[in-house]
Amino acid sequence: MYEDPGEFVERPVPPPFMFACRDCVRWLLRLARTWEAPEGCFWEQLQVARHIAADHPEDVPPQHLDDCELCVEYARRDDGDAALVWAQHRARDLFMPPSIARLL
Repeated sequence: MYEDPGEFVERPVPPPFMFACRDCVRWLLRLARTWEAPEGCFWEQLQVARHIAADHPEDVPPQHLDDCELCVEYARRDDGDAALVWAQHRARDLFMPPSIARLL
């Protein structure tokens, strides 16, 4: 079930590499400031995930092994765009609750 980011949900503590990166910190702060905004924090979530996939590819988690339908779909596709979007999907687990992270 989808959880509204504005509702209380336990957020994961980002891994240490994110606190050592100035851009990660900047995006995380923007995400934190917009978390409960009426217009949501969708764009900020995407920006953090894009940054991690592009600048920290070695830190992107592996494929979800718990019947994640999106991982199955991304694994089937064989184009560069899908690989990048899949990395962003997996990176969201680093800073978003799973109920929200697995939506994209």
